[in-house]
Amino acid sequence: MDLIISKMLTRQFITLAILLSLLALGIVAFLPEKRADKATQITPIEWLNEDDLFVRIGNDYFIRTASGALTPSSFDAASSNKTPTLGVRLYPVEANQIWRDGQHDYIELSGEKHRIATQSFNPGRHGINQGFPHEEFVDFYTYLHQGKVGLITFDYPDGRKTELPLQHDGNTSIPLVKLDRTTNMFFAFQNSCDKDDAVGECTRSAWWVNSNMELITSFLLPIDDPYSTREKLSFFSCGCGCYTHQDTYAVNGQAFFHFAGFPISNARQGLYRVVETTSGQSEWRHEIKGRIEPPLAFSPSGCKVAFFRVSYWGDELRVEDLCD
Repeated sequence: MDLIISKMLTRQFITLAILLSLLALGIVAFLPEKRADKATQITPIEWLNEDDLFVRIGNDYFIRTASGALTPSSFDAASSNKTPTLGVRLYPVEANQIWRDGQHDYIELSGEKHRIATQSFNPGRHGINQGFPHEEFVDFYTYLHQGKVGLITFDYPDGRKTELPLQHDGNTSIPLVKLDRTTNMFFAFQNSCDKDDAVGECTRSAWWVNSNMELITSFLLPIDDPYSTREKLSFFSCGCGCYTHQDTYAVNGQAFFHFAGFPISNARQGLYRVVETTSGQSEWRHEIKGRIEPPLAFSPSGCKVAFFRVSYWGDELRVEDLCD
């Protein structure tokens, strides 16, 4: 009899624990997003090596060791923002190489007139109202000519073009480009989706280009879009794009996308790796789930990523290993 009673009590305890857990999760799901305390937030700046990380707390800077110890450090903001050496020329030798005709700029390449543009990102994917850090891209001139897109460099007097083969003809938007500082390669991708995509989908091409401006690979980014958010009444002022954010990182030959902002569900927020498949497609690998604050910092090898996680269970700077 005692054994039967004990089993019954155990089952009741387990059932009660499960119900309380579900209740707690339900309450958290409906709570407004917790505000990050900027005064105490530990923001990763950059890795000095595979163990030591440069961070900021408020207006003070520290070196964080692998053990988590913080040592005060001086910081030269000017030197930290030095423009990287690209190995290619981004601007024309002669100013008159580019001319205006109507509403567009043009240049002559290989004896043909090409319409060109400087890169511009879609503000709808870069939370304009939430004080997210401004994402930096390499300022290539891009061209759109006879349904083809590509990058222009000026290492030769007349200019040189690198075509980026479109993997989907319905999307001819010009690409954005990130520099992979470890390999000196460029990761280019379309930031705008195909206008005819279904809700929750985003069709866009991506490319890797080496430091000699030679195409390495081209593929479609995953069509399912973690960034997608259904419009709600609370976003009527300027739409969900004011409160959501996408950051892109090119690290040691790998591309990562970070999706943040409270309209995106907690389960879909976080860091995704782009994994190329053999069929010209790719898929997402959700490396880190939940709310993590931009910016993120990747170690020189690309194996470690540092980020500040905000949660009702406690805020903390964390380092995750991506090479396990």
